[in-house]
Amino acid sequence: MKIAITGKGGTGKTTIAGTMARMLARRGRQVWAIDADSNPNLALTLGLSRDRASAVTPLPATILDERVDERGVRTRTLVPSPREVADRYGVDTPDHVRLLLMGRVDHAGAG
Repeated sequence: MKIAITGKGGTGKTTIAGTMARMLARRGRQVWAIDADSNPNLALTLGLSRDRASAVTPLPATILDERVDERGVRTRTLVPSPREVADRYGVDTPDHVRLLLMGRVDHAGAG
């Protein structure tokens, strides 16, 4: 099952996503939470400390193989399996949710 939480800014998406992830994990489900927000705070909602949250490594672009065909159509393919990505870059949280971070804006002009 895959669940995506979307909506306007400031509507509680991170709170809802983090709460759902923790509750599902506490009930024995295997949960991967992917923070794709430009201002990532899901780690805090999942119970990581600020220091540990800031140390989460974002997924590198090298996990994708990008090709452009003769018509100019660009495709991107995940090189490692999703499991390998989660094992290599995911961080376990106190409720056993596996957190993955899509990216982080570290300074102005980077996003």
